[in-house]
Amino acid sequence: MNRSATLIAVSMLALAACTTAPAADPPTAATQTASAETLAGEKVYNTFCAVCHNGGDETAPELDELHALGGARVTAALSPGGLMTLQSGMLNDEQRSHVIAFLASAPAPAPAFANADPSTDPTGRNRSAYVDGIPYPARRIRAERDSPASERPDAWPAPKLEDGPFKFESWEQRNLTVEIVTRGLTAPRAIEFLPTGEVLIAERTGELRIVRNGKLDPTPIAGTPKVAVLGTATGFMDVKLHPQFASNGLIYLSYHKPAHGEYGNNAIFRGRWNGKEIVDGKDIFIGDDVDALYTKLAFGPDGKLYFTIGCPGVGTDESIGRAQKPDDFAGKTLRLNDDGAIPKDNPFAGKAGYNPEIFTLGHRVNLGLALNPWTNEFWVSEHGPNGGDEVNILRPGQNYGWPVVSDGRYYSGTKVSTVPYKDGMTRPHISYVPSIAPGGMVFYTGDKFPVWQRNLFVGAMRMSNSPRTGHLERIVFNENWEVIRSEMLLFDLHQRIRDVEQSPDGYLYVITDEGADSVLLRLSPGAG
Repeated sequence: MNRSATLIAVSMLALAACTTAPAADPPTAATQTASAETLAGEKVYNTFCAVCHNGGDETAPELDELHALGGARVTAALSPGGLMTLQSGMLNDEQRSHVIAFLASAPAPAPAFANADPSTDPTGRNRSAYVDGIPYPARRIRAERDSPASERPDAWPAPKLEDGPFKFESWEQRNLTVEIVTRGLTAPRAIEFLPTGEVLIAERTGELRIVRNGKLDPTPIAGTPKVAVLGTATGFMDVKLHPQFASNGLIYLSYHKPAHGEYGNNAIFRGRWNGKEIVDGKDIFIGDDVDALYTKLAFGPDGKLYFTIGCPGVGTDESIGRAQKPDDFAGKTLRLNDDGAIPKDNPFAGKAGYNPEIFTLGHRVNLGLALNPWTNEFWVSEHGPNGGDEVNILRPGQNYGWPVVSDGRYYSGTKVSTVPYKDGMTRPHISYVPSIAPGGMVFYTGDKFPVWQRNLFVGAMRMSNSPRTGHLERIVFNENWEVIRSEMLLFDLHQRIRDVEQSPDGYLYVITDEGADSVLLRLSPGAG
């Protein structure tokens, strides 16, 4: 059931309760105390937790999903040695008790957690203790990676955007106008343009939206697959058209396919657009992974489908080390034919012990994948942990190092690796310390901004783990594609920029990732 259907169902139940239930008894001292504790817990949540769980961290479940875990599982996760030991160390005992009360004041736990046997996994650290079919632990926290208890400022949500338009100045492009094309988006993840001018937007909630003539159709596109959206399962992740879309109408969606209860496998769905909905849809790839994050899609000049699958970003060495395992899809980029078949010329095809779909390995979480049309090479943006974000140039068979070499640190401040180089592993082309949380990206090739030709634009969601620091990163290169300088655009909007794309007529479009306040923006040259 998608989020909209869930809200409707909840509303109907609430209405029925209002019409049939007897008058409530006056509150007792006990219920007043519980209410006060819940309110105090909500403040703790907003202060310490919301920066990640309100969309700031791709691996962090959102609030409604946390409520669904139930009090026992939340308590276990926040206990010493539990799944959230690192974050729990930021709270004192009273704060921890209050936030547990707040998160437990919710509907019944989701089935995958309600059926768990806590006695087999008292700290909540090992998913394989209560989910059948998962051969590895997921998102476990080692004690030596914990951070000391410390105070943090209150959460600082981004302001809701005014109506605009907004005027900016930049270095080469002195006058820039930013307009809101549409509001009403919920956790959007990717933009794609139809040749007829409409804009497709994939949402984490499992809905594919369409914008026609600047108006968001209130009804999602039919014919899309059911998605998993709990925790590290992140619903729809990308949408792309086939290079011959004008003649074959094929649309591709990357998503998490429900598996193991409330978890999800990375999958790619292909269907045919008939002008109103998607028909003849089927999966052309289903991974055997869980707790493997983002999948971005792109077609190469060779007509092949390239895509990323992320790796667990935190946890035991066994979990984050999956990026180096040649028989595991996590932490890899993959290459397939447009029908899902494996090309015979893939770099590891026929090599014992390797999944033949693999194109490159050693990645963490890639949220951007763009073809450089001047070199015909793919570039990817990659999230480090606390710093160490990267932009890499993909070359067949290369290993990009995660987690053996990294410029990043764990959230405790400890370095991920003690060496920046290792034979056989490729250094990042661009490294960010502190982090910018890079999202989607595109090389500008249009004529609306001639001075921006050959520039790379990267969506940035936050700098150095701080709220209200999202922006659009513009990177300028020399003739050898070495960085000359970079510029932060749209910083004054204080919005998390999730994706950026160039429209067929040469404008830049971005989506913000601000929960139910997300918008689609268009950048155009302003008057001189």
